Amino acid sequence: MRVFLTLFGLLAATLLSAQRDVTLTATAAGCKQPPQLFTFTGAGFEPLDTLTTVAAGVYRTTLQLDGPQFLYLGSSGADVLPIILGQDAAVEVTGRCGQFRQADLRGSAINTAYQELNETFEAFHERYTTLQQDIEVIQDARVNREGREMMRELDAEKEALVARLQKEYPLLGRIASLNTYLSHYSADSGRYANPLEHYVDTYFRFVDFTDPGYNELSWTYEAGRSFTNNLVRQFDGPALARIVLDQTDRWPAGSRARFLARSGALAALLPAKHPATAAVADRLVEEYATIYPGPTAVLQRQSDALRSFIVGATAPDFTGLTPDGDSLRLASLRGQYVLLDFWASWCGPCRRENPNVVRMYKKYKAQGFEILGVSLDDRRERWLQAIEADELGWLHVSDLKGWRSDFAQLYGVTSIPQTVLLNPDGKIVARNLRGAELERKLQEILGAR
Repeated sequence: MRVFLTLFGLLAATLLSAQRDVTLTATAAGCKQPPQLFTFTGAGFEPLDTLTTVAAGVYRTTLQLDGPQFLYLGSSGADVLPIILGQDAAVEVTGRCGQFRQADLRGSAINTAYQELNETFEAFHERYTTLQQDIEVIQDARVNREGREMMRELDAEKEALVARLQKEYPLLGRIASLNTYLSHYSADSGRYANPLEHYVDTYFRFVDFTDPGYNELSWTYEAGRSFTNNLVRQFDGPALARIVLDQTDRWPAGSRARFLARSGALAALLPAKHPATAAVADRLVEEYATIYPGPTAVLQRQSDALRSFIVGATAPDFTGLTPDGDSLRLASLRGQYVLLDFWASWCGPCRRENPNVVRMYKKYKAQGFEILGVSLDDRRERWLQAIEADELGWLHVSDLKGWRSDFAQLYGVTSIPQTVLLNPDGKIVARNLRGAELERKLQEILGAR
């Protein structure tokens, strides 16, 4: 028993010694509240710690950390300075609230090395761009040949940088591995059919997917975004979704690294309104809804709004209150062609369009056409008065939140009138059809019935 206790004591002492106290001091002007330390969740910034005021404009905190961690210091999630804590006993930052991204950081060798690494990345990118032009654009055999040789030298420098940093600063080595892509000019001749195939296969070649250090690294997110962003114009929905999921599957199932890489991919897909978004989002939600419920819910809302822009996608479902106070679910209208009509009593263009919509509703209702009016009103009486005055004899719902309507956000509605036409299976047929365009579409799909 004494031997067991001795071994247990040695283990506990080892675990405790792995932690170290790190003091962060921020001298910052213009702060209404003390600055905070944030972590990145994959969907935004989350406060980790609030610094304590020790003097006018001087704030401090002491943390116990197991090793170097990539965190953010700032006055809000929109005003943060990337900072590595855990390598040095004390770190000092001088800046101004509202401008923390321009703050000065001293007393930390690893943070200085990180700043130098970013400068190196920029220099590598400039050299790559110039050499690529020499190889691909300039029609000169000598320039082309020399450009290829210099590109291979550049790739060798990149590879050496990753190897050096992995030994000197493992955290920076991980960052370098996520940002180091060797050009296809250095690949074995004939191994890849084209540069795109090489890019997909080798982008993450320096990443150790078994290393748990990628789990808490926001650069894992950035790598997922950068990788996907370079592919959004190259592949259709099914192909790009398969590529993204296959590559991010290389991280362990359920790991935070996989979550960050996929959320980064979504950050590239969402603004592009790419059809691959739904498949990537569905897999992320399926795997992480219970592990990271908050960030996952944010990403699901963002992807759901995008689905309403994709023809052929299933329309996001919702339930709203009718003028009578009853609940009406969109999915209950399956079996009919349904026009979601986003409008409001105060919207002049909406009201002027209503007579045309009434005429089309009367013409095609018997052929299986239904309308669900979704009002962005915030006053119940005006909503009801407009329905009666314009003789809108179809179905209606509203949450009476005006522009903050949950339904409008779900469908990415930022202006009205807007329409979304659904088929009997609840799939999106078209978006924002009005007037003659809507009438032609209804004639096309319902006129022959």
